[in-house]
Amino acid sequence: MKLQNRHKILIGLFAAAIVISACVFPEKDDPFSRLPSEQTETLEGEIFPFSVSVATRATHRLEKEGKLVAYLASDVVRLDDFVGRNVEVDGVKRTEKMREIFWVESIRLLDVQEVHKEELEDKLFSTKRFAFIYPTTWEYSLSPSGMAHFIQKDDPARRVFLVFSVEELENEDKKTDPNVLISNLAGVKKITTDELDRERQEVVLFSNVYEQKYRFSFTSMFEEFEKKKDFFKLLNSFVEGEDNVRVSEEAYQRRLAELEAEKIKEEVKTIAAQETPETTPEAKEGESFLEKIFGSKSPEGETTEEASSEKDTQAEQASLPKTEKEENLQQPAEIKNDVSQFEPVAQEDYQNLVDEKSFDYESSYYGLRMKVPWGYWFRNFGPAEGILTRIGFSDQEFTDSTGSKFWLEIVQSDTPPTIRSEKSNNTQVVIEFPRSSDSYFRFTGLKKFRDVMRSIEETVKKF
Repeated sequence: MKLQNRHKILIGLFAAAIVISACVFPEKDDPFSRLPSEQTETLEGEIFPFSVSVATRATHRLEKEGKLVAYLASDVVRLDDFVGRNVEVDGVKRTEKMREIFWVESIRLLDVQEVHKEELEDKLFSTKRFAFIYPTTWEYSLSPSGMAHFIQKDDPARRVFLVFSVEELENEDKKTDPNVLISNLAGVKKITTDELDRERQEVVLFSNVYEQKYRFSFTSMFEEFEKKKDFFKLLNSFVEGEDNVRVSEEAYQRRLAELEAEKIKEEVKTIAAQETPETTPEAKEGESFLEKIFGSKSPEGETTEEASSEKDTQAEQASLPKTEKEENLQQPAEIKNDVSQFEPVAQEDYQNLVDEKSFDYESSYYGLRMKVPWGYWFRNFGPAEGILTRIGFSDQEFTDSTGSKFWLEIVQSDTPPTIRSEKSNNTQVVIEFPRSSDSYFRFTGLKKFRDVMRSIEETVKKF
């Protein structure tokens, strides 16, 4: 009996130790857990304006086959845009003043024709504590170790180029001197290049709300400028805190609803175009169909004589030699080495476009470092005759050299300039400034891009 009692005591102590250890070592929170939410449901039917004379926050009715499905309200979706349409809605049911209301969080058209529509370029990565956007061309998976691995959807090798993790703050972190401020979060950024000329950006941001840090490990090839811009956009979209996450989610759902509403507008345009009556033989012989409707002027308020004059101008432009036509249309034209027709100009003030959103670019191969203002794309097109490398820039996405609006070149020269100079003609500007004993930097482009050229120029450094 004494032996049995002793065994019972030992078992009891062991069980108590387990309980105590469970209290001492609690499980860590899942960094990727989402905000607690109400039970979401999906309903479908046709939307009608609300028609019950009682005090309620409902604004519309959802009916199917002539029967009421739910009273609708929404802080995200403009339900008026979808009146009379068959839709599918996601949301939650809440009882207010003895009446059940379905609060719509997202909406999809069920009766829309196949029309071209704009798609969102980004998706929202949201958790309970933080959120950010990432391109729709990327996808991710969560590992058991608590990391998000991002790959390019169309990459058959499924190479991971971005690893994101949430880590606890350490004592060493509190002694670290931050060198970046991104999305109002102080952090540390380090860039290295491996033997395969792959650039690795290690960005660690310290939370302002929690005792944790966010680590981004991003790897890219030198020429993958679009991927780098997408990563920069991701960092600048980062928010933390439950309230900010809710705001981001609502903004994202609101944008999705707006795109659904755009489908209706596109459908109306398509139907209108299909139903436009053809010009009758009588109209061909006399006044045009537009003249019958609008009188002697076109819908834009342009007289027939003015329209004819514009056609003549277009015909004249088409007959011009290519270089002259491009100049008249204010299209970018590459400036060759001969700039003798350009006149020197005094240095003028400019609007500095470089700010905290600007993209940091660094090339160890060419020993070049610079900042590119937000909203501008660029590509390195490599060497050319007498030029070490040529970097093209544009205010819109482009894939080849013809899409570049202005250029930064590293020009080889036995007698490079030792001081900065600026020259221009009627439409273009050339900015040259020193680099080394056998080369110099040169910006060329249309005058309207002078501010952005000057902004980049002030950040260009050789190392």
